[in-house]
Amino acid sequence: MIDVDVYNQLVPNIVTMSVQLLSTLVLFLIARHFLWDSVKAWLAQRSVKMQEDLTAGEEARAAAESDRVKAMEQLSEASDKAETIVSAAVKQAKDEKSAILAQAHSEADAARRKAHEQIEAERASMYQDMQKEMVEVALAAAGRLLEDRNAEDFDRQAIDAFVKEATGHD
Repeated sequence: MIDVDVYNQLVPNIVTMSVQLLSTLVLFLIARHFLWDSVKAWLAQRSVKMQEDLTAGEEARAAAESDRVKAMEQLSEASDKAETIVSAAVKQAKDEKSAILAQAHSEADAARRKAHEQIEAERASMYQDMQKEMVEVALAAAGRLLEDRNAEDFDRQAIDAFVKEATGHD
């Protein structure tokens, strides 16, 4: 059988354990003496850096929020300006439309007046021409009557001829 000393395996050797604890303590003290200050400084720098990063992030967030607010204000101003420009353009277009319509109405009225005046002038001219012709016809009829006063039948014939002639000109 195998001869195993279980007791020696379970219970550590006091000398070995003391040497190991003492060497660990020496390593700890050396590390603390040489490394502890630099590790503490590194941790402090890291803490400061993290705080700076948090502050910079907060400032960046605040700046982004400020930029967003400015952009919204500029967008609002641009929208207001665009609305003002559009309303001014619409007003100007309506004014121009009104002016064009007023000018067209005045030109149409002027053309209507001119046509009416022309018609009246032509009517007056025609009336004058008609009067002249009536006078000429009357004079011609009177001349015929005066020439041929011989017979009453002839007078009646002359008047009938005059009436036929007058009605024939229409």
